[in-house]
Amino acid sequence: MTLFTPKTATEPHSSPFVRLIKVGGVIATASLLLSACSASGDAAEPADDGLTDVTFALSYLPDTSLNGLTYAQENGLFEDAGLDVDILPWGSSTPESLVAAGEADFGFATDIRTALLAMASGAELTSLMAVYQHTPYVLTTLEDAGYSGPADLAGKIYGGFGSPMELAVVNDMIAADGGTEDAEAVTLSVAAFDALASDRVDTVLSFPGDLYALEQNGTPVSTWESTDFGVPEGYASLVISGNDFIDENSDVVSKFVGAFQAGYIAALADPDAANDTVTAAYPDDLDPAIVQYVSDIQTESLYVSADGTVGSQDADIWQQNADWLIDKGILAGDDGSPLTEFDTAGLFTNDYLAK
Repeated sequence: MTLFTPKTATEPHSSPFVRLIKVGGVIATASLLLSACSASGDAAEPADDGLTDVTFALSYLPDTSLNGLTYAQENGLFEDAGLDVDILPWGSSTPESLVAAGEADFGFATDIRTALLAMASGAELTSLMAVYQHTPYVLTTLEDAGYSGPADLAGKIYGGFGSPMELAVVNDMIAADGGTEDAEAVTLSVAAFDALASDRVDTVLSFPGDLYALEQNGTPVSTWESTDFGVPEGYASLVISGNDFIDENSDVVSKFVGAFQAGYIAALADPDAANDTVTAAYPDDLDPAIVQYVSDIQTESLYVSADGTVGSQDADIWQQNADWLIDKGILAGDDGSPLTEFDTAGLFTNDYLAK
């Protein structure tokens, strides 16, 4: 159990957990777009300025995890690689759907599980890099509620976004800690964090920025890592591209991933410099105090890979997450039927990363 002490108050932020609102629609949206068109396999050609135009779709509102991307953009790393990158804002369609349909060349999959949902349903995608090397959210309660572990939340109220995947995480943690009853879920979207602060729900899943916002009222919270209670380790903010695009544009993919990775290597080595670029790029969206708070966590753990290569991915983690989704009855094929097995070999590659 980790106790977080209050930080200096600041303006409310846009919760990174808003990205999970889309989870339930990933399969349906991907299938719809895939039936309308297939991912573009056309070779990308340089424009008159000598730069090759590529698009990158965000999966959420601007937050601190973009500091490596904005560093690469603002310091000319993409341009040096011969690329002109157009960053597409978060919208009504998931990046998994946009990339699979050829409407974006690259994008952020929210996390490994949303990527698997799309891939299992027929989206022809490959993950090229994982920005977050560890699950970024934690089970959260108010400290003064007196809960000593997830087992104490059996039968209690979980406030969330309506995704079966998030409730499966919560209930797995409860069971692993010895709880004998599932939590009761209510769908509140971003209002869940206010509901926790006012003691109207017992627990939520929080990203670092959410923890900062919860602490504005001076009330400490208790948190538990999902990986300590039976839930497999996972990646978040995965850089994805369409298989046909990769086949036809291997050189462009190599240049893009190289510059992208270099931005996050810089963000890990000099987070202050990277944070300056993300706050400059999104001055109306990001409070520097929240950026600093989240950046400290990113630098300490979330960006740090087991093998020392920024962005690397491991086959065991991919298969463990697929098996976990299958066990929960969440992973479905292109006909919507639950899968009993799913081989994740070939769904990701480290080949474009600098070691």
